[in-house]
Amino acid sequence: MDPREKAVKDVFDRALEIASPEQRQAFLDEACGDDADLRSQVDALLRAHDQAGSFLEAPARPEVTVDEEGGSAGSNPSVEDLSPGTLIGTGIGPYKLLQQIGSGGMGTVYMAEQIEPVRRRVALKVINPGMDSRQVIARFEAERQALAMMDHQNIARVLDAGTTLGRPYFVMELVKGMSIVEYCD
Repeated sequence: MDPREKAVKDVFDRALEIASPEQRQAFLDEACGDDADLRSQVDALLRAHDQAGSFLEAPARPEVTVDEEGGSAGSNPSVEDLSPGTLIGTGIGPYKLLQQIGSGGMGTVYMAEQIEPVRRRVALKVINPGMDSRQVIARFEAERQALAMMDHQNIARVLDAGTTLGRPYFVMELVKGMSIVEYCD
């Protein structure tokens, strides 16, 4: 972790421990000083953290498993069965997961087919099992929000978002081609 990321993380973590909004603001004023970029990054993380709490309390979309023809074929696996390999062929909302196309420390990305209201191939990222701490979910939410705000022809757009069995996910345009890791190598 570079020194800048560490500074942001340290201030964010310490700010989370302060319950009173007034005391938190005073702490941030002192900790960030005149470093507007540091303050902006910490404030964005705190907003995402605060939104994550209410986001997770919202009811999830009804879950169904989607058969090859796009019809409903029953219910999804339980939370215990949600390891990345077991999700292929299941549905999350109106999306049927077709294959895993990437994974990282926080989540797994699948190629999925949107069944309704239109049929199309998309990329769906869902947070990994066991990664449901408030801090990890806040980081996931911050990533989703940052991507949703980007508007550039070379950045995939966020199309949808929700939760499945208490785990957040988001859906993006599917971009075919080599991975960024392969490209950089």
